Amino acid sequence: MNNKGEANRSVRATRRRLGDALVQLLVQKPVRQITVRELTRLAKVSRGTFYFHYRDIYELLDRLEQDQIDQLNLFMDALLPRLNGESEEMPTALLALFEYLDEHDAVCTALLGDNSDPAFSRRLQEVIAERCIGYLAPGGGTFRQRYLTAFAVEGCFGAIAQWLQRGKQESAAEMADVTWLGIRTIQRQIIAAG
Repeated sequence: MNNKGEANRSVRATRRRLGDALVQLLVQKPVRQITVRELTRLAKVSRGTFYFHYRDIYELLDRLEQDQIDQLNLFMDALLPRLNGESEEMPTALLALFEYLDEHDAVCTALLGDNSDPAFSRRLQEVIAERCIGYLAPGGGTFRQRYLTAFAVEGCFGAIAQWLQRGKQESAAEMADVTWLGIRTIQRQIIAAG
């Protein structure tokens, strides 16, 4: 492999270590209490290396958050077409979402847990709500459709938060199943409210 490929792999590995270290620290305390010194010590990189990649810890946090939004959008791309269908069968994309949450629970807990930025949770919910309303009611929807969508999104986030807080006692499949039941129930009301 050429040097450029090696450098890219090295850059990705360094950024991954920094992101993993930030996740570990966010589980313990809010971002405002995290220093570059403790982050780089945990990631086993120099401060200079950190500043080569990021302006500050908040830029690294923004990158982590954006990565999760991008991942969520991929799940939404696969899930939304199933909402207009008549099938009662749970979409594989919803199960894949819960499997992702299960496999990446550290980053989910860090970004949605007690020490997280509430603005990020709101941003995720807005992304989901806008995508859903845009798909189910392309004209922007009625006030009833918008409130029902907000209700569904808040409910999904509440279920996910409780699942993570309880130590994921239920399987990803069980959580996807109960979430699908809620989604289908509210989805019918959103369409009827149009």
